[in-house]
Amino acid sequence: MKNVTVTMDEALLQRARVAAARDGKSLSRFIAESVEQRVGRPLTQLEAIERFLAGPLMNLTDENGRAPTRDQIYDD
Repeated sequence: MKNVTVTMDEALLQRARVAAARDGKSLSRFIAESVEQRVGRPLTQLEAIERFLAGPLMNLTDENGRAPTRDQIYDD
């Protein structure tokens, strides 16, 4: 974990402290989670694979419903 200095208006700081306390979190945790919601978090390898596999299927068949032959795939 890295420490970060954030500058903000005093009124905003007070509202952030109240919101963090209402959520039962430290101000640091509250701000970190807010930033994470905004920018996201990196996907694990499993999550990335699952997201890819859940995507739309690629139709690789021709108008007759046949898949390309090996020669067609690697045709120069």
